[in-house]
Amino acid sequence: MADPAPLTDLPDQRAVFRRAAPFLAGHRLALAATVLLNLAGAGAAVGVTAAIGRVVDAAGGGDRPGLLRGVLLLLLLVAGSGVLTWLSRYWLIRTGEHVLAGLRERATAAVGAAPLRFLEAHRSGELLRRLTGEINGLASFAAATLPDLATAATVLLLTAVMLALYSWPLTALLLLAFVPPALLIVRAFHRRAGPVYAEVASAEAAVASGFAESLPAQEQLRTSGSVPRWLERFAGDNARLQKAQSAEVRTELRLNQLALLQAGCVAGLLVISAVMVGRGTLSVGVAVVFVLATRDIFHRFEDLAGAVGDAREAHVRLARLLDLLRATGGERRAATGPELPGRGELTVEDVGFGYREGRNVLDGLTLAVDSGERLVIAGETGSGKSTLGKLLAGLYAPDRGTVRFAGHDLATVDPVRLRSRIVLVPQEVPLVDGTLAENLAMTAGSPDRAAMERALGLLGLTEWVDSLPYGLDTAVSSRTLSAGERQLVAVARAALTDPAVLILDEATAGVDHRAAARIEEALSALAADRTLIVIAHRADTLARGRRLLRMPEGRLTAIVRETADRS
Repeated sequence: MADPAPLTDLPDQRAVFRRAAPFLAGHRLALAATVLLNLAGAGAAVGVTAAIGRVVDAAGGGDRPGLLRGVLLLLLLVAGSGVLTWLSRYWLIRTGEHVLAGLRERATAAVGAAPLRFLEAHRSGELLRRLTGEINGLASFAAATLPDLATAATVLLLTAVMLALYSWPLTALLLLAFVPPALLIVRAFHRRAGPVYAEVASAEAAVASGFAESLPAQEQLRTSGSVPRWLERFAGDNARLQKAQSAEVRTELRLNQLALLQAGCVAGLLVISAVMVGRGTLSVGVAVVFVLATRDIFHRFEDLAGAVGDAREAHVRLARLLDLLRATGGERRAATGPELPGRGELTVEDVGFGYREGRNVLDGLTLAVDSGERLVIAGETGSGKSTLGKLLAGLYAPDRGTVRFAGHDLATVDPVRLRSRIVLVPQEVPLVDGTLAENLAMTAGSPDRAAMERALGLLGLTEWVDSLPYGLDTAVSSRTLSAGERQLVAVARAALTDPAVLILDEATAGVDHRAAARIEEALSALAADRTLIVIAHRADTLARGRRLLRMPEGRLTAIVRETADRS
């Protein structure tokens, strides 16, 4: 059995940024401008500290012109640093939002085009979490933490260079005392943070899935008395999340060791600077520069270390999003495939399919449906008739064998082209909250209002639409339309697509006779010269076919009208 590529709770976090690099295409110029602005702003910020040293030395030496020049330079650097820092943050946030918007569209399109088997294999809450929660978390990181991270890293580097120009021995001593233990602290955090943040994300997804799946089922949960069992299950997911978040807090508290290290280094620097000033080997201005710059280094490093947690969390979020694209095939470009003719034969060749290893629903089925034929597929619940309908529509790929339309293997056809030739009308028709026109527009192509009105007239549904409060502009949803009315919407969508093959999966099941009659009339108008494949139990639907395929044995017989009438 060809199982879909599964999502993983703890996805591969190696080479995440290299794998994400293609999503930066089209934004590289903006990123380059952001880097230059950030360097300029950081340089101006470092220059402020150096200018303060010059002002101190000029004031101590009685150099009034030098003092005025130093004050003027200090004011210019302060103003320039503020403007450049604001611009760099603005462009970084703006570019990040554009990158994430494209990534959100790419991920949504990938899930929308994912094999039906993949969607059925994963909890809807997990998919929703990756499409919304992970991207929203990345957006918050790009807007709040990433600008501070970039600024802190650049200022930290330039400040170290400036101090080395003043006194490389003192700078080397400072860096040797601070950097190695600081890196050990951050490395220990980084090593532990990956699994911790991944577990938090997975536990949050489980809680979100529990909510997402329970809300539509609240009526059933209450009428069956299953609320306590659902709460018990939710309590388990919630306990897992609480445990994961506690581990997250303990991991982040390890970074507080940096504050102790910082205090010790500042105290040592003050003592050494005082001794050097007393011996005349260091001016007061330079000593002030070192003290101010060192405090800035420590604060920037503290900001950097504090942002490491957010960056590590964003790293995990990005890995989970890339894992979604990997599993759905979103990292691959969809094949265009062959053009499909307007009409053609639909064939099934030695097809086998199963949902679980060793348990085939279909095994070696071979079938040919001529263009314009009327075929009815019948069988008991669980016999595989709906599965066969999805295979014929190209929604499932067979584990073995091929399904072809007009000689073309459906697995090689562009899904967009396939949907314009083969349409499946399911038993349960979902609607979006919007107008009837907006729901009808959710079909292959871009039908305009005139096309909708023509299709409704062809199907004999104009009177039904006119009976709605605002016609095509009536707000509808799965809650406001009956099952029969939702089926009418699905039939109208099919008419707008103008398919070569129309597959109906229990289209009139679960509706009253009046609604079923209206649906049957619309289907009769839609069938015309199209290939019609009907999956049904109802006698009146069986009577509409010319051949009958019995499942699960796959026995094909001609339909006798008298027999259909008696049944």
